[in-house]
Amino acid sequence: MVSGKGVSIQGDIVKKKFKSDKPYQNELYVYKMGLSYIPKLISNDDEKREIVISKECCITLNKIPINERSRYYPKIKELYRRFKKDTGNYHYDMLPKNIILNENTGKLIIIDFEFIGKDNKKLGIGNEAFLRKIKVR
Repeated sequence: MVSGKGVSIQGDIVKKKFKSDKPYQNELYVYKMGLSYIPKLISNDDEKREIVISKECCITLNKIPINERSRYYPKIKELYRRFKKDTGNYHYDMLPKNIILNENTGKLIIIDFEFIGKDNKKLGIGNEAFLRKIKVR
């Protein structure tokens, strides 16, 4: 089992525990939508503020050398826009560490929905810089 920051990985599942209600509700809201570019929701427990999702294979984009990441930027840009359209929210933490790449298929999966919202002015500095890099902003 791998653990860290309220996250534990056990085989093919990921358990996420939340300290407060807002991040838990944000994640649950997105996972319940069942979008094709996010991990599948397996279960949730409102009392424990715990979400269990499918573990997606492969590698987070931040593990790929920077000079190789740029070939995925058009797909990331499309996912960012698609997420906004599908959920009505901006992903405030759309960074390479929250994008999973299946190197065999080239499919990208977005994770970590604790920080979402309707106002694009609340984007963090790191998120702003990454979005400029992929030419979204």
